[in-house]
Amino acid sequence: MIKADFARQSLKTVIYYIVIFLLFLVVPTSCGLFDKEIKQDQHIAEYRRQMSRVPDSLDNIKDRLDAFHTILENIDTDKALITPRKKNILLIEANNFIYKEYVKKENYTKALKYSDIIIGIDSTSPKGYFNRGWIYQIEEKDSLAILDYDKALKLNADYTDAYYNRGVIYQKQDLLDLALEDYNRASKYNPSYITDIYNRRGDIYLTKEIFDKAIENYNKTIVLDTVNIVAYRGRAEAYSMQKDLDKALIDCNKAISLDSANILAYVTRASVYTLQKEYDNAIDDYKIVMHLDPYNELNINKVAKKAIKDLRPFLKKK
Repeated sequence: MIKADFARQSLKTVIYYIVIFLLFLVVPTSCGLFDKEIKQDQHIAEYRRQMSRVPDSLDNIKDRLDAFHTILENIDTDKALITPRKKNILLIEANNFIYKEYVKKENYTKALKYSDIIIGIDSTSPKGYFNRGWIYQIEEKDSLAILDYDKALKLNADYTDAYYNRGVIYQKQDLLDLALEDYNRASKYNPSYITDIYNRRGDIYLTKEIFDKAIENYNKTIVLDTVNIVAYRGRAEAYSMQKDLDKALIDCNKAISLDSANILAYVTRASVYTLQKEYDNAIDDYKIVMHLDPYNELNINKVAKKAIKDLRPFLKKK
């Protein structure tokens, strides 16, 4: 019995020392890996700090591009970046900075190149598709832009900018219901350009002749931005269509006081004056329109000229 107990105790002692021995083997390796992870994160933080400082510290685009390329090369060759996924994220961020510089420079060929590079680094990242879609949109290659925005949204269903940009294209194509859907999705995330979304929704409801909805959206803009000319001008037109001419005139005057060269505000006010039978005031506004668009670049000069011709007989009857 004593021998059996001794044997069991001896076995426990042996197992204990084996476990201790194994721990000594494992712990240094784990600590080494942990140290490498810390070092990697320090390098990542430093690269991000460097990239964030470049735009503010260098005034010249060429200098900024050179700086970003240097950072990109350092990231690419940095052996401390041991996690491929984290390294790829950094590479995407650096290439995205370069992409933005070429967009500022209006070198869209180069910008497209860096969009494709981002896609090549990680085809599951929505950033490259969004960037490429934006360039296609600038170049008015709308069908290609929509394809890329679709891909970006498939990869990230919360991509606010992709919804907004796609909505702009749909609105341009007169696909108003699709545009509204995208603007509504974008507005859920309350982006910095939320007033642009409200104005665009207001414009769509104006086109669809849903004037209460148009006014509601313009009101939302004005609450956030009391000097938003687009909202005052749009709301004036909506009030005018509802025959609420006094309110329409107030908004026209506000828009013109904020921007005395706003042609659409004068056109809207001229139409309000016409409805009020203030023909002399209407003609005065149309004359201003002709002065602001002397070469009919906005296709409004001819409209103003015809309106003056049509209104003059009424002026004589006053």
